[in-house]
Amino acid sequence: MPDWKRLEKLNGGDRISYTDPWLDTKNEVWFYAESFQLRVWSEGVLHKHEKKADEVTAPTTERFTLYKQRDTLFVDVELRGDQAVLRRGVLNGHFISTRIAPSEVEPLLSRYRALGFRDGFPWNATKTLATRREYVKGDTAGWSVEVHGNVLTEEVHEKSPAPSRDAAIALAEKRIRAREKAGFRLYRLELVTSEHPNPEPRPAKGAPRRKLPPKKAPVAKPRDAYEAVDAAIAMLKDLHERIPTAHFVTECLDPKADRARVASVESHASFFLRMHKARVGRWAKAKPRGPKKNESSWDYFANEYGSITWILDGAADEGLEMFYCGNVTGGGWSCLEIDSNSDYSLDEQVEATGNEELENLFVFHGGWHEDRSWAFDQRVSSPTGEHAVIPFSDNLQKLPKRVKPERIVPFGLWLYKRVAALTKVAEKNLRELI
Repeated sequence: MPDWKRLEKLNGGDRISYTDPWLDTKNEVWFYAESFQLRVWSEGVLHKHEKKADEVTAPTTERFTLYKQRDTLFVDVELRGDQAVLRRGVLNGHFISTRIAPSEVEPLLSRYRALGFRDGFPWNATKTLATRREYVKGDTAGWSVEVHGNVLTEEVHEKSPAPSRDAAIALAEKRIRAREKAGFRLYRLELVTSEHPNPEPRPAKGAPRRKLPPKKAPVAKPRDAYEAVDAAIAMLKDLHERIPTAHFVTECLDPKADRARVASVESHASFFLRMHKARVGRWAKAKPRGPKKNESSWDYFANEYGSITWILDGAADEGLEMFYCGNVTGGGWSCLEIDSNSDYSLDEQVEATGNEELENLFVFHGGWHEDRSWAFDQRVSSPTGEHAVIPFSDNLQKLPKRVKPERIVPFGLWLYKRVAALTKVAEKNLRELI
């Protein structure tokens, strides 16, 4: 819980908005005033938006941009003649503009690097995330510009390929200058998925080094569907332990020691922990074993592990098909939720479609409301008791063609393949947030 009295004091005694600060350290606090106007208290000085910063007319000769991607914050500097315009704010949200001397720029950037902001380019934060700059004139006219590789994009859809990336950036600056002369001003910065590869930003000389996580633990290639289940669980455990930031696997949590980790990813932490109480930490005593007689790989998973509830921060979900667990806010933002005790009812779907064949499904994966769920087709089983895994959504009306028993892919092999693919994408995203 923030110290509201402290925030009011930092705001000069004026009322504040009772929302969590965007940034809260000993010497740097970003918070909202009562009217939801951003305030930046930095090194003992309270900064508000400075209207005269919008009136600086000298052309921009150089830009510097730092990003705190997971917290959706940025620091953006434009060198303009004998002044520099500094913008600090929230990506796709509010920012404040102030004027500083060009000699103050480098010390200021160094200070924000020490606070966890990472060097980016003014036109991209990472290789895959481009920076969109949105401008407005008055209350109605708007215009946006971004650079993807060597392509200048205006108004999202107007694309102008250039001979090189530098040429595309030069053209963007030329268009911005023309808009500024016409009375436009910068209104918003946001990150968008890049349509073409961009150069990877490198840390500035002297910037704090990122502490990269250890390499992933080797997982032996499974020899059968049961070992595939164990291997999938091992991959999830490994990622949970190696990168304790911006995600967690619920079944790996310590309900007391990891509460802060849950809260850092899921804003409704108390609700989440109550909702998934039976899953929290349930893998603590689970370990690989040999299958029992007549035990399918699904039965093995259900008996030994029971569930998978993998939750990710929204900043780490690029390239993943996400959904809310339980189709409810606070249930956790997930790309993989499997429950052996699923109580998903098909009664309404059967009644709505008139298709009683739907009763043969067992829905074991979340995301049904987003067309991202999975179910077992129990009309046919393999000699080892496996059922075909099929895509499922709550608007499914007709079942696919039956799979021949000998062609059914065991659940364990399906799970291993899916976890391998998801963890590969997620780890790439998570590493960019460290």
